[in-house]
Amino acid sequence: MRVPIIAVATLVALAGVVLPLRETAAVPPRAAEKPAAMFLRHGAGAPVMVVAHRGYWRGAPENSLDAVTKAVAHGAQVVELDIRRTRDGELVLMHDDSVDRTTDGKGRVADLTLAEVQTLRLREGLGGKYAPITGVRVPTLRDAMLALRDSGALVNLDRGWAYRDQIYDLLVELGQVEQGIFKSGAPIDEVTAFLDRDPRIVYNHVVGDANAMDIGAFPPGRPPQAYELVFDRLTDPQIQPAAVARAKTTSRVWVSTMWYGMAAGYTDEASLRDPALGWGSLVDRHGADMIQTDDPDDLTAWLTARELGQPWPRLPGGTVRVQAEDYSPAGQGTGYYDLDDINRGGAARPFEGVDVGDTAGAIVVGWIRAGEWIRYDITVPRTGNYRVSARVASPYRPAGRFTLTFDGNRTTPPVEVVTTTSHYAFTSQVVADSWPLTKGTHSVVFRADAAVYQNFNLDHLDFLLLR
Repeated sequence: MRVPIIAVATLVALAGVVLPLRETAAVPPRAAEKPAAMFLRHGAGAPVMVVAHRGYWRGAPENSLDAVTKAVAHGAQVVELDIRRTRDGELVLMHDDSVDRTTDGKGRVADLTLAEVQTLRLREGLGGKYAPITGVRVPTLRDAMLALRDSGALVNLDRGWAYRDQIYDLLVELGQVEQGIFKSGAPIDEVTAFLDRDPRIVYNHVVGDANAMDIGAFPPGRPPQAYELVFDRLTDPQIQPAAVARAKTTSRVWVSTMWYGMAAGYTDEASLRDPALGWGSLVDRHGADMIQTDDPDDLTAWLTARELGQPWPRLPGGTVRVQAEDYSPAGQGTGYYDLDDINRGGAARPFEGVDVGDTAGAIVVGWIRAGEWIRYDITVPRTGNYRVSARVASPYRPAGRFTLTFDGNRTTPPVEVVTTTSHYAFTSQVVADSWPLTKGTHSVVFRADAAVYQNFNLDHLDFLLLR
């Protein structure tokens, strides 16, 4: 059984309407301290800083100007962006070495001129060939730095080490040297040669298995402001208590939680199930005081609740959440109907036929096929009207269609599953704006339409009591 959770201030989509993946109300800063000053604090008492991965891609195309500015409004003190260089030497924001995934174009960034890149339009969210094309252009690094100039946020200059001299010159020109965070896992002598150019340069050293001995090995007086620890096992040398303690004597400890392999099993999705499975353990057990995340608003909300001594997450009163894997135990033909008897995911209930997978810490029903159905038995605490929603994810368009049938005699209108741009990018989608339910136990059958293609993940169903 998974721990009940709710996303912070999540906007709910009307059934069948594609909205930003999870555009939420802006999160106020947790403290008045400026990020630049906060970043220079380390060791005991240093507040945990939030780093937004590729900006706020849940509400705008990744690495767009809107994404990087929204990240600050959604709680980030540091905004991560990715840098590539065009054929004519201009620096632009792009994660991949090609424009194929995130734009309506094709080709390697290094083979395109800036003018050619700027004729392209970005796709929603994380992109992909089914993601809708927006009217948004690819920004330059100059554009992004100017957009963030007055935000107070620091800028994580990812994939930029190869262009470090050019980036440095740009930051000097703009008067923003201390706002950018250079990063690499390069040899220490190469790093220190660059840092010696200017004492204002801010630097984060990436540490994996191969260079774990770099922790604490920088010349006296010029350690990195942060060590970014990358580990896929808790036995890795860089995450051992002595190594972390050594890092914290001079620097912050930075960990990324977007997917497995960055921080063993400590992921954003695991944290949303229960913070102790991710963010909480990283902070309390492993000493992390910087977390890079795809969910800056949720991480900020958890940190705020933690500072106030409040529990998190919390469901509104009268709300029922049903995890997709918590289906009826009645078996094939009564509790569910699956086209084969194999659990293709095996993440829960492995000896039954429903396909339960693990997508970076979210335990989901996947491999959904036309005509399959699953029964859930829910207990409603009060009689009233409920907003019914499903948390889903799919990179496809169309992604699928389903209905919910209550007590065998009332069925919702068909719901067209939204395209979220990735099987790992979940969003809440309304199934019924207002659905009357009486106090007590109800049977709810989730049924994938037999007449359409299906390819999406289901994380949970929510029944929110309307006031």
